[in-house]
Amino acid sequence: MSQDAIDRFIEYLRGNKDDLIMVSGMPLDELIEYAGKHGFFFTAEELKARQALVHLVEGT
Repeated sequence: MSQDAIDRFIEYLRGNKDDLIMVSGMPLDELIEYAGKHGFFFTAEELKARQALVHLVEGT
C-alpha cells in the first residue's frame, strides 16, 4: 500500500511543478511530513527502500 502512495505522490509532483520545486532538496523527514499533509502516507524507510530498488535496477 505504501509503495502505491509513493507512486501517487510522484505522479502528484509531476503534475504540480511548484510543489516539485518546493520539495527538491527538502530533508527526508520534512518530505515525509509534506507528503502526509497532501494525503500520501509512507515512511522514510519505505522511501529509502524504493530508492535503493531504483538504483539496483538502473545500475546507478
